[in-house]
Amino acid sequence: MRQRKLKNLDAKYEAYADLLIDDPAAMRGRWGERSGGAPLFIEIGCGKGKFISELAAREPQHFFVAVEGNKSVMLRAMEKVRRLGLKNVAFVPELAGDLSEWFGNAEADGIYLNFSDPLPKNYWYKRRLTYRDRLKSYFRVLKSEGTVTFKTDNTDLFNWSVLEIIAADLKILDITRDLHADPEAAANNIETEYEAKYSGFGETIKRVVIGR
Repeated sequence: MRQRKLKNLDAKYEAYADLLIDDPAAMRGRWGERSGGAPLFIEIGCGKGKFISELAAREPQHFFVAVEGNKSVMLRAMEKVRRLGLKNVAFVPELAGDLSEWFGNAEADGIYLNFSDPLPKNYWYKRRLTYRDRLKSYFRVLKSEGTVTFKTDNTDLFNWSVLEIIAADLKILDITRDLHADPEAAANNIETEYEAKYSGFGETIKRVVIGR
């Protein structure tokens, strides 16, 4: 079920001004000022924030930037972060385009793509977050050892994405087609809301970690 647009959203957002980055382009090359020099990780499409809030709580030595185009959904993520008292998360209330417009070269340490929209129409393929040109663009903002971690329940999207990784001349550092059945891979996994729901329906969760 889709999140309905909440009423008085702008007024609700005022309470979270300290968590918001309204002009991410102005932060390009300056994220260290916000993070205090901590390693920087990005989640594109944070949804209601279960993943990013739990990860930030688990890794207080890191700083996280959560990007989400649906402002009603992102409000729930900010509520979680505020409730947990986390100081190492900032939110960008926009759709992610070219991350190079928001982050400088080698400014980030890792990117998470969790259950991205599969955009199933064939003519939408260039808009998918794992399209080869998108994948290459992520590595322009990542440090040399930086990685992109992609999770999905959609088998067709996953298989297509693996081919895009190869086409982009990038490396598959780790891959599993049934994350929850792999004890080592599942040990440190943090479920998103979507993941918990659809794995409960018997869907297998696929994950790939991508490097240079």
